[in-house]
Amino acid sequence: MAEGVFAVSALERWVWLTTMKGMHSAKITKLLERFDTVDAVYEAEAYDGIEGLEPDDIAGLRNKSMAAAEKVIEDCKRFRIRILTYDSPLYPQLLAHIFDPPYVLYVRSKERIDLNESLCIAMVGNRRMSEYGEACAVELGRELAKAGVVVVSGMARGIDGAAHRGALLGGGRTVAVLGCGAEQCYPPEHYELMDAIIETGMVFSEYPPGARPLPAHFPARNRIISGLCRGTVIVEAPAKSGSLITANLALEQGRDVFAVPGNMHQLKSAGTNHLIKTGAKLVDNAFDIIEEYQEEYLSLLERAALQSAVQREEAEESALAHAAQKQTLSNDKYDGLSAEEKLIVNALSLVPMHIDELCRTTGLDAAKLSSLLTMLEMQGMVRSMPGKNFVLEL
Repeated sequence: MAEGVFAVSALERWVWLTTMKGMHSAKITKLLERFDTVDAVYEAEAYDGIEGLEPDDIAGLRNKSMAAAEKVIEDCKRFRIRILTYDSPLYPQLLAHIFDPPYVLYVRSKERIDLNESLCIAMVGNRRMSEYGEACAVELGRELAKAGVVVVSGMARGIDGAAHRGALLGGGRTVAVLGCGAEQCYPPEHYELMDAIIETGMVFSEYPPGARPLPAHFPARNRIISGLCRGTVIVEAPAKSGSLITANLALEQGRDVFAVPGNMHQLKSAGTNHLIKTGAKLVDNAFDIIEEYQEEYLSLLERAALQSAVQREEAEESALAHAAQKQTLSNDKYDGLSAEEKLIVNALSLVPMHIDELCRTTGLDAAKLSSLLTMLEMQGMVRSMPGKNFVLEL
């Protein structure tokens, strides 16, 4: 049955079951093994003898009230969150086959996207990234996206955010998996990044609206990040890192693990270097990843890359036209800037833009642009990033 075409009662029953206190995925799996469908689970009267169920679970299952489920559904409508259930054809099949899949996903996206038609690769790493780690994540994200790969990460500080930004720079799709309700932005400084992800990609959460970003949620969401993907790339991670948990989950799920080598004298590289020692594939460019799946996904990757190139060209032409019209900014901070400096600031955002793209967008020649960027950086208006990328400094 297609997503969004469920009878209200069926959708409510999925939400009823998955938001029940203490009812995690492993217990739901056991229930479905016994009763086959969520409707049968709801309609059952006896739940005795099911492995893993506690007395409180059975009491919850016998309480057939839909009040809590109806509130969640109303909240989703208010925040424009779609509810994707396990039996929808749009549910990611790779994720469906992990040991403990999330039976309901809360999704924010501008359009409906079928990830079953895409090659998804996860990219995670240290929250306290080095400049080297950031440069690697942005470059890999950008080049994977240009090739038509969907880049999946957790929108956390550090490598996660850099991977998403790289994918956006490459004109491709990226998916963020949150450890809180999908209506919230965590961390809060990624608000603009989250908006950009929703515009062309997707934000996922297994938690309903209102769920806070609790520490216990993040290890659980890591299984979704790896579960959505054929492979997981660890860009930078110390010996004890949450990213290594994701790598181990990927291995348990039968997925590939890649790692970017780092300086042997840097603690931030100890985890990734150890992964390479113990069997992860060494990555120093995007093709090292793509070649593992090229034969299987060749036509898909070629088609997606061509479409991405067309979209980037159209976006560049549109940005150039708008930049020519926007000569003033409402923020008093920029009142003293020249027309050319305002043109640059108008073109930039919190998502990094490569200097070549900025050159095309503003119409300024490279030498003039470099000089103006230096002046703007000295004034605290813009900030340079690794790989000749620039962002607004707010």
